[in-house]
Amino acid sequence: MTPNLINVKIRNKSLALIVKAKLKPQKNQFLTDAQNPLQLGVLDYPKNATVKPHLHRQITKTTHKNQEFIYLVEGQVKVEFFYKRKLIQTETLDPGDCLLQLSGGHGFTFLKPSKLITVKQGPYHDRAREKTIIDTR
Repeated sequence: MTPNLINVKIRNKSLALIVKAKLKPQKNQFLTDAQNPLQLGVLDYPKNATVKPHLHRQITKTTHKNQEFIYLVEGQVKVEFFYKRKLIQTETLDPGDCLLQLSGGHGFTFLKPSKLITVKQGPYHDRAREKTIIDTR
């Protein structure tokens, strides 16, 4: 792993991947394995490259993992990563950085006014059904 790609791990289990904006991929590559519910790739195309027009087929896929992708547009965010309700690591996201939460928990402290884009599996039910709050006292 390069310093611009952070794999938040505990006991060889990846909890999250952070791709820093400075990352310069050597080639087009996916950072997640093919069985992951959200596929995270870093793609680098030269000028005038093309991707053939295509449709994505409707395929039924079943997952029991809820994952979340966050792209920080502007600002600065401290992210705390939890495993079994225990804090294991803290990282800071800067503009252009992205985070893929694979498993475990997370919390955010906004160090500057921030704008982010998030993607997660739907449909969304409600906060009480979807989230378990981690008591950090």
